[in-house]
Amino acid sequence: MMRSFRWTMRLSRLQAWIAVCTAMVVTIVADWATGPTVSMTIGYLFVDILTAWTLRERAGIIVVLFSIALGSALNGFGSLPFLDFQALSAPVVVWNTVTRAAGAIMIVLMVATLRHTIDGELWRASTDYLTRSLNGGAFRSQLERVAQIARRRGSTLLLLYMDLDGFKAVNDRHGHAAGDLVLRRFADEARARMRPDDLFARLGGDEFCAFLAIERGVVPEQVAESLHARLSEALRSTGHAVTCSMGAVVIDAHAARDTERMIGLADEAMLEVKRNGKNAIRIAFDEPGTVRRAA
Repeated sequence: MMRSFRWTMRLSRLQAWIAVCTAMVVTIVADWATGPTVSMTIGYLFVDILTAWTLRERAGIIVVLFSIALGSALNGFGSLPFLDFQALSAPVVVWNTVTRAAGAIMIVLMVATLRHTIDGELWRASTDYLTRSLNGGAFRSQLERVAQIARRRGSTLLLLYMDLDGFKAVNDRHGHAAGDLVLRRFADEARARMRPDDLFARLGGDEFCAFLAIERGVVPEQVAESLHARLSEALRSTGHAVTCSMGAVVIDAHAARDTERMIGLADEAMLEVKRNGKNAIRIAFDEPGTVRRAA
């Protein structure tokens, strides 16, 4: 049950609609086959709840109205299986239909509200509030997901470790508001260069990490160098003397198992940049059985 619960939270919008439509078709077929003597209310309610949970309240209300109209058409508007439909007056028919719809809509709104609340808590638990990037814990927890995507696609992995040079001086001379602006500008530019499956995180202070799956035919070193150039340009646009030291590790996706080792290699490459003048990029290659560094 819990596994199914987590699965529904990871569905894309398209996948959610496919699941909702499939459940609706199954319910309609069962309702048609059993006739009005067997109630399929629980089936329609399940579809309504699934829609509200995965697609939120607007889609949920639309599905409720559709399911109420369809169920009523199949089983008699406002009728009950054990009552003679002819004995029901028009006001009673309308009342029964409206109350079923209102009850289902209230359930949909409660489920959608619960999902919004859970999503908000998950976002706060996994996101750095200042930069709107992943935090360190969320970054590490998602590394394997990106590695799996890379293995399926035959991609190469690129892990980047970034540190801002001269950032402390901005805080000391211009205040923390100016420093926060630099961090946000840097993070915004980095995220703008990422694809949906890429990861970007603030590990703490002025240190950031990124994890990218590089498609076949694309040179990872060029991706790293291009990103460093874009981020350096973004830092210059702040008007402060802040630069970026970047360590990059090109990783074989099939060998990407040790999370801390990968981050450690990128951190070591970044520290080499720090020791040799800063404001540059150092690229290492983590290949099965060896680690070699670019000149």
